[in-house]
Amino acid sequence: MAGNFACDPQEAELVARELTRMGSDMRLSLSRPLEGATGVVGSEAVGAALREFVQAATVTRAELVAAVGSAAGLFAGLAEGTLDLDKAFADRATET
Repeated sequence: MAGNFACDPQEAELVARELTRMGSDMRLSLSRPLEGATGVVGSEAVGAALREFVQAATVTRAELVAAVGSAAGLFAGLAEGTLDLDKAFADRATET
């Protein structure tokens, strides 16, 4: 199995940091770009459809931010686990 697995922990850590940054940027960016616009349309039906769209987009966005955070955590764990495993193998190899 070890022959089939390879991971560059520095790359995995870089991906984790980039995903964390992306998630943070998404959280800090304008979360409701159409807020207020629903009251200025001339039709109640269009306003209702726009509100429904904004609500669905908000939920989807929150789920996406959570998924990006989860992916960042997985990559960070991969980097840490790979380094721990490498150290354990090195320690074991140097034992006499």
